[in-house]
Amino acid sequence: PSSWICAASSRPPTGVPVPFRPGGATGRRQMLKQGLLATEHEPLLSEPRHSVRDASDLPDLTARLQQQGVYGEYVAWRDQYMRWRKGDARGAKGENTVRDHVKRSSEFQTWYPTVKTFTFRRTISFWGSVFCCEGCLLFLWIDMLTTYTMGTPEMLYELTKVPNLLGGTFFLSGIYLAWFELINLDSERINESTYNYLWCDLEDVTKRGISQLSFFGAAMYLIGALFYTCAQVSDFFELDSTWKERLVDWPYIIGGFMFFVSGCLEMIINNVFTSPPTAYVWWVAVMNGYGGMTFWLSACPSVFEGEAATIVGVSGTVTYLVGAVMGLLMWRGEQFGGAMIPALNRLGHVAVRADPTSHNGQLV
Repeated sequence: PSSWICAASSRPPTGVPVPFRPGGATGRRQMLKQGLLATEHEPLLSEPRHSVRDASDLPDLTARLQQQGVYGEYVAWRDQYMRWRKGDARGAKGENTVRDHVKRSSEFQTWYPTVKTFTFRRTISFWGSVFCCEGCLLFLWIDMLTTYTMGTPEMLYELTKVPNLLGGTFFLSGIYLAWFELINLDSERINESTYNYLWCDLEDVTKRGISQLSFFGAAMYLIGALFYTCAQVSDFFELDSTWKERLVDWPYIIGGFMFFVSGCLEMIINNVFTSPPTAYVWWVAVMNGYGGMTFWLSACPSVFEGEAATIVGVSGTVTYLVGAVMGLLMWRGEQFGGAMIPALNRLGHVAVRADPTSHNGQLV
């Protein structure tokens, strides 16, 4: 209407939200309250409105945030927000409110109440992926030697049997570390340096929000790796056909089948069949599932034999290697749960900072 004049020269202060719908009387009333409109009896604003209060005059809320126990979450949110403002593709998750910080703090305190628990999970996750990478590289070395028949038969024995056992040992160590992390989810026991080495209470795992599929999947990985180690040790000896079938061929088949089942469980745990491939863990689960299938089928003489079995086995080793490298990328992003403990992959940014007063490490 003509009774309203738009003050075009007046702009809202930078950063002030304008939460109104442009049309309608309600929108005009809100615009009037914010100084965006003036009546014909009201002089137009000649200068923009802005705050003349210096930022240094604002109160310091650090002590209050520390008292509420959310200062670490605020610092992590602030750092991620600043990275986004500087052009980073990823920013802070959630709102800068006490409710959101308290929620994140609760999850954070469950898994990382102290620096020791953070260091424990971080170290186990790193070396588990590294050992799996080393095992895959040694397996690929064996396939290269046998494919191109390098060296004499005596040399091939030493250059294939020994690396095969070493690769299996590295692979077994990496799988055991994943199992070791899963059976040591109790942060209080970690702080007391009291660890489980072979087993834990299944009820204790499930009450922390971990699926029983994770427990059974990690256990099958470990048992399958033990079958592989049995076959690799037995392969050092000259065995007749009957004992070779019992101690070498069948352990490879059983171990490969267990790897395949564990990979399928990882895909179920990480919702591979119902979610898009937008996370590293999605690809890790898929790679492990395919690798387990190829290890199983390449060991079955009724399915693949000779060169065909070698090609299938190499493709599986390569996918396991890619999955282990992606596990290291997850570790770099502070996702220490791998494909079996997704709860440890949802905590976002975690860092250790030195307290300026006590110089002790603090998690933020």
